[in-house]
Amino acid sequence: MTQEAFDKLLNAFSEDRDDAGELYERTRVKLTRYFEWHSVGPADELVDETFNRVARRLDEGQTIDNLLGFIHGVANMIRKEALKKRPPVSIDDEPEAEKIIRPDPPAPDPRLACFDKCLEKLSRERQDLIVDYYQQELRHKINRRQKLAERLGIPLNALRIRAHRIRMTLETCITQCIETEQGETNRPL
Repeated sequence: MTQEAFDKLLNAFSEDRDDAGELYERTRVKLTRYFEWHSVGPADELVDETFNRVARRLDEGQTIDNLLGFIHGVANMIRKEALKKRPPVSIDDEPEAEKIIRPDPPAPDPRLACFDKCLEKLSRERQDLIVDYYQQELRHKINRRQKLAERLGIPLNALRIRAHRIRMTLETCITQCIETEQGETNRPL
């Protein structure tokens, strides 16, 4: 990746160089964990390839509205490519000492399942508002909220109040959902 392409990548994270560097490093750590979890190859190389592809797109002049989402999409594509490159291995063909024992994937978080259920109960307008409100990080989040308020034709403080009310509704619903789920789990057979 050229220095110019890398600079464009950092600018896509944030115009403030310090914020951009911090976001870049955080994203690098998350991508490394992602590739390590999926065990598709050397994580550092796959992370570098992800950033190289994203930087190349930016250098070519492509506009990317949701940088973190785009990076995740590229990483997912690279993961799939790496899976295709691996030679198929039959577990029966491996010597006992070389068999890899992988832990079971973590159980799904009941809070996430309840969040999805409760989010679906909201009107489409309220769903869009709360999801848009909590998008992005740091300065991007502030800018996004200002644009959201402008789009809705309300002051920023009114947007904050609406988002707070929706969030409180969601939190109440999630708490009730979790209590219901736990009650069903603890019920004797």
